[in-house]
Amino acid sequence: MNTRPGTPRNPSSAAVLLIAAALVAVSCAGASAAPPADPGFASAVQAAIGRVKPALIRIRVVDSSHRGGRETKSESFGSGVIISPDGYAVTNHHVAGTAVRLVVTLSTKEEVEASLTGTDALSDISVIKLQPRPGKAYAAAAFGDSSKVKVGDHVLAMGSPVALSQSVTTGIISNTEMIMPESMWPSTGLTLDGEDVGSMVRWIGHDARIAGGNSGGPLVNMRGEIIGINELQMGLSGAIPSSIAKSVAAQIIKNGRVSRAWLGLEVQPLLKSSSVKEGALIASVVDGSPSAKAGVRPGDIIQKLGGKPVSVRYGEDVPLFNQTVAALPLARPVPIVLLRGGKSLTLSASPVEREEALPRERELKAWGMTGRDINGMLARQMRRASRDGVAVTGLVTGGPASDARPPIEENDVIVAVAGDKVTTLASLVTVTDRLMAGKTGRVPVLVEFERKQERCVTVVRLGREPLRDPGVEAAKAWAPVAVQVLTQEVAEQMGLAGRNGVRVTEVYPGHSAAAAGLRVGDIIEKIDGEQIEASQPQDYEVFPAMVRRRTIGGKAQLSIIRDGKPMEISMELEPSPKLPREMKRYRSEEFEFTVRDLTFTDSGRTPADEKVSGVFVESVDEGGWAAVAKLAVGDIVMGIDGKAVSSVAEAEAKLNEIRAAKPRRVVLHVKRGAGEMFVEVEPGWSTQ
Repeated sequence: MNTRPGTPRNPSSAAVLLIAAALVAVSCAGASAAPPADPGFASAVQAAIGRVKPALIRIRVVDSSHRGGRETKSESFGSGVIISPDGYAVTNHHVAGTAVRLVVTLSTKEEVEASLTGTDALSDISVIKLQPRPGKAYAAAAFGDSSKVKVGDHVLAMGSPVALSQSVTTGIISNTEMIMPESMWPSTGLTLDGEDVGSMVRWIGHDARIAGGNSGGPLVNMRGEIIGINELQMGLSGAIPSSIAKSVAAQIIKNGRVSRAWLGLEVQPLLKSSSVKEGALIASVVDGSPSAKAGVRPGDIIQKLGGKPVSVRYGEDVPLFNQTVAALPLARPVPIVLLRGGKSLTLSASPVEREEALPRERELKAWGMTGRDINGMLARQMRRASRDGVAVTGLVTGGPASDARPPIEENDVIVAVAGDKVTTLASLVTVTDRLMAGKTGRVPVLVEFERKQERCVTVVRLGREPLRDPGVEAAKAWAPVAVQVLTQEVAEQMGLAGRNGVRVTEVYPGHSAAAAGLRVGDIIEKIDGEQIEASQPQDYEVFPAMVRRRTIGGKAQLSIIRDGKPMEISMELEPSPKLPREMKRYRSEEFEFTVRDLTFTDSGRTPADEKVSGVFVESVDEGGWAAVAKLAVGDIVMGIDGKAVSSVAEAEAKLNEIRAAKPRRVVLHVKRGAGEMFVEVEPGWSTQ
């Protein structure tokens, strides 16, 4: 079994995972096998579909991942199948394994909320639990025996490709023991959350067409039984055998997780030059592991494990050996018969429970970073003797940790904060909460951390700088029109050669310019007899500057040319509207967006638009809850959960009220362009 922590949750270049978020169909090699023109076959297909389709589900996932020191959310879709009347369903780990929201669509089109029961990256299997329906059981499909599958058997691939309605494709079994070719190991193997799926799974290869979104859907035999869970496409489609999926699902339902034995060794097929014809070649032994303590060495050839013969002659045999190891009883001595230098040797090792390759990441907002606990596998990878501390996995540029001097860096290990020892993520959260309690703004703390072999200290200013009141600039006189400079070239073409001034391009309705009768196309030459010396594009500020020198509420006498004729218009000067930089702002940490009060230009320039009240969405965090809900910069939030908001103060008060109640969903009434819409946000309500 591969014990090396690897790259988290990224499909390899060797195999294209049918990641549910991929809403574009992948290309399949070849066409599905044409079913025989036999009415009996068609009837059998319909019967098989009828047994499984009621249990088929489409899964909408809000997925959590970590990059750049932040937790980011994204929406994706996958497939699954219900396996019990009380609502347990099986899908892929890469579909639901890091989900923070799950909504299931049944074959009846009914939507049901679901929760993650447990997940197993090593087999790429997750179990989710649909919300109970009082007095109503769920339709469930049954597992079949994948060990009885034969090449040439007809199968059905069922699911919701590209997030569409449920579909079925037909094909045949092409390979019952499909693996990643040896040439693709280990650097390009199928790795999820540090786990090499191919070290444990031999896929059922078939040619039924599948596409992105089919992930987690069942592969069904002609008896209407689940014989696999579709996972990948690498020329042939690949399904995780039901023998694995059923066992993993049963453990997750019973215990919430999967328990496996671990000896701390890796095997490979016997070398072609070897005179030994049966056994498994030990490729590596982990220091301090049960195998190492028993005296097992690289180069040894295992011939029996727990009294059972071992045969790893081909790459296809490696996953079977790893399955055998995983099934060993824990903490019970297991005899290992091996060859060393041509001599037989019997050793005894006591398996321990296998750890996950990579502990889960967590965002620490007050630090501007993400981190994870250090387990045995990660400690070995980092060459640390101790598991104490928090491994830094990512940093926000300009955040507290990255701005420290010296800065905290990725792969550093935080071991103490303000004199308190840090052993786990939970202890770091506890000390952070204590230091930040009742405080706003940045809080300086002494941090001790390890960087490779060095033991360093720095000062981190925890927390976020509060949004500052920008202050209000003194109002100036303002002419409620938009203008452009009357350039010499334009003047000549209009028959106004030698004239200087500005041309009116927009008259704002409901303001003094419109009341005075000013029109689009008017040429303004003078204000109160003073010539407007503007004749080049760079003179665009001349007219506004002349207006600002005058008195708010005073009358300005405009000398204009309209249709070639000179005219005089008297217009009252209004106070200048506030600029965006003058507006009060509020940032919602839970919703992950920032709003400010509206300016004149935000609300529009038509009488109808100017009646719009609300707050302007100034920023939306990439991968945040608001972004997942499709809130966009430039939106005007007019209402929150049925309450109209006309200012940042009102929006902040309503959002604070919602934060205290922590509802499942929050509805924002939004104006976007000329239209309106409702945006449904599902906040996570985390504290750190």
